Amino acid sequence: MTALLLILTLSLTACASTESSDPQETGHTKTSYEAPVVSEKTEEGETNQTADAIKLPSASKPKSYFAKINDEIVKKVEIGSPASLTEAMNSIHKSEADLTQNEKVLIYIASEMMRILWSSQKVSWTTYSVSDETPYTGALKSVKNGIYDTSTGNTDFLSTFLPSLVYLTPNITANVQAQCEQGILASLKINPDSVAANYLAGLYYERKTEYVKAEPYLKKAYDGSDTIEIILEYAKVLSKNGKSSLAEEVMKKAGSSNASNTSLAVLKQNAYIAFEKGDYTAAEEAVARVLQQTPNDLEFVLFRARIFIEKNDYIHAVSLLDMYARQNDTNIDYLILRARVQLDWSKNTNAATETIEKAMQLYPDNVDALLIAARISSMTDGPVAGKYADELAAIVLEKSPSNNDALIYALDGLVQRENWQEAYNISSGLVKKQPDNENLILKHVTVCLKLGRKTEAMEVAQRAYNSNSSNETITQAYILASTQVLSRDESIKLIDSMLPNASSKIKSYLYYRRSFLERSEETALADLRSSLIANPRNSDALFRLYEIYYDKKDYRKAQYYLKQVVAINPNDSSVRKLNEALTQLIQ
Repeated sequence: MTALLLILTLSLTACASTESSDPQETGHTKTSYEAPVVSEKTEEGETNQTADAIKLPSASKPKSYFAKINDEIVKKVEIGSPASLTEAMNSIHKSEADLTQNEKVLIYIASEMMRILWSSQKVSWTTYSVSDETPYTGALKSVKNGIYDTSTGNTDFLSTFLPSLVYLTPNITANVQAQCEQGILASLKINPDSVAANYLAGLYYERKTEYVKAEPYLKKAYDGSDTIEIILEYAKVLSKNGKSSLAEEVMKKAGSSNASNTSLAVLKQNAYIAFEKGDYTAAEEAVARVLQQTPNDLEFVLFRARIFIEKNDYIHAVSLLDMYARQNDTNIDYLILRARVQLDWSKNTNAATETIEKAMQLYPDNVDALLIAARISSMTDGPVAGKYADELAAIVLEKSPSNNDALIYALDGLVQRENWQEAYNISSGLVKKQPDNENLILKHVTVCLKLGRKTEAMEVAQRAYNSNSSNETITQAYILASTQVLSRDESIKLIDSMLPNASSKIKSYLYYRRSFLERSEETALADLRSSLIANPRNSDALFRLYEIYYDKKDYRKAQYYLKQVVAINPNDSSVRKLNEALTQLIQ
């Protein structure tokens, strides 16, 4: 009996021990866990029941589709460089029969990333057919169809990043491009070390001509992988950012690639670097070699046209632009170059305006298009796409506050619209940065005089004239300031002292300025005639004659001089409007 009780006691003790032991130690797995409940008082004094410190995984955080695959393998796929993709695939040592569907999907993802991102590389592993039912395979199928898949759920890096690969397919819309940018940046928040995502971000901003923004992304990609695609893109952006020496250093690594298309790709990039350095001869030679190998390369047909334009060889440039337009007349680079030819060679501002308005409609955020539009507006004193030069320049300055061209066009527009205070804010900053720029000095002096800042105008003009008295534009600025600051007698004395040794252009300007100082209309008219004898194309003197005769109501003689101003400045819309109004008045 005693023996029986002992056996029963030992048996009960063993059962109790088994029930309280850790499941991992016993080899059993718990199917559920109920956290102990403790009391917690709320601010109102009521008691809530809350779980103890040990908590279940949140139901809102879904389990990773690749949870059963080694984390290091998945991370290497996320990095997405050719080397990391290859390493990840080499880590999966299984026959097809032993592969899970999740592993096949990951292999498919790696294969598609290699194919889409790194065309210079070959997929060195076996791929398998997979279902389109997962967010990952569905996204890649959408990419092939040129669609950005918004239904992936963005639950992890790959479901967030893969839809953005559609950016590398041709002819996607501006809306899809914006979605790609959001997807790329969101994926970089999840994994900022991804070579693939950094490369795609850099490529995105490079194509938007935001080279400064593109550079850090491409540098990070380059630091993680020196594959040829990254080398070429990084070197291009460096050269665009004025870092040609570093670009050439980066390009040295391109020679180590064994890709079949490396020599041609390197030749292309060296052409870009030479162009950015201003070595147009070397650039043209490299471009010619590219076109010998690939005569239908439209990108380099356009590039060669650009080189000819920089060399002022417009005849050859136009021929190449016409050839390109037969294949694609909506490309932004083509439209920019066409507008430049129309402005600088054909002198046809109407045609240039039409071209650049088309570019702005297709590419509203393109900086080059906005700058050319601002340039046209500053030349014509008229709107382009409904905006004046300062308004167009302001759009560029929102993105790039220090853009020098935009600042100059903004100044031109503000002067034309007689917004003198805003013009002064810009001109004062520009003239400090570029104290030797004669055109800026003349504009700043003019603005200062309009605002009554005569002392500042004289100081700027005097300093510039003392440094470079032979420059005709600076001399004009000095004469303008002097005649506004000095007395009448001092001004006339200065002009008379300069007349004997002045060039024809300056002599014409001196007579023109002296006409404002004469006491009688007869002597003022005599000065203006002398001004035109020295320079018959002095539009300022001609316009002053128009004003004098218009005030005398001698409209026919006024129009005689105004028509000459129009002939000299055919693009000035404000002068054309005056002539049209005068014509109606005479009729």
